[in-house]
Amino acid sequence: MSTLVFENKKVLVTGASRGLGLGFVKALAQRGVQTIYAGCRTQEGIEEIKALGLESVTPLLLDVTNSAHIENLKADIQELDVLINNAGIASACGFTSEEVLETARAEMEVHYFGSLALTKAFLPLIQASGNGGIINISSIAALSNFKAMGTYSASKAALHFMTQGLRAELQESNVFVQGVYPGPFDTRLAAGFDGPKKSPETIANIVLDSCADGITEVYPDDFSQGMYQTFIESPQKLAEVFSQ
Repeated sequence: MSTLVFENKKVLVTGASRGLGLGFVKALAQRGVQTIYAGCRTQEGIEEIKALGLESVTPLLLDVTNSAHIENLKADIQELDVLINNAGIASACGFTSEEVLETARAEMEVHYFGSLALTKAFLPLIQASGNGGIINISSIAALSNFKAMGTYSASKAALHFMTQGLRAELQESNVFVQGVYPGPFDTRLAAGFDGPKKSPETIANIVLDSCADGITEVYPDDFSQGMYQTFIESPQKLAEVFSQ
């Protein structure tokens, strides 16, 4: 069973200036990670990361939909052990919405094509690591369509299948590939969800702990665990729950 440990590693986190990405930055910094590259979409995000004063963290400009940013990052990063594809956006857009095409393209560009581009760019370094990994932050919505967030669900489903494909193609290598499928947790994206929500740093630590145990699919909160069990029992039943 392949596992992944983070001590003395070099890790790139996308979408690192807020939410779960920031949770990963803080959690990794507490685990003795050698270097944490914090990919931030804006200069403002870079300044926010700098303000944390974490010596192991190097903030870098990275919009995952910007090919020039990715090329610049390849020039800046000569060694990498782990890529955490976390950058995300979310819109309350269904398939009958007037803005469906624009929204669907934007979400696919970030969640699927952005993650694919970063993976392609850094896979040779990760393979050379000796104990490298790729962690893709998908969503429980990848397993079945959320009625109010149809285009988001579709983009996260694309990332889910990319994760499965990578794992199959890299199963003979030394690269650990993990998919993470959270439900709502305590960020601005889940502000309208009623019920208990774990903090981003708590979710990040659950994910990092699971890597040492070789767990390739992670449901890091009560909501996602419950919905996954429903999916295992009956995919149609979960579809009915999410369609309400």
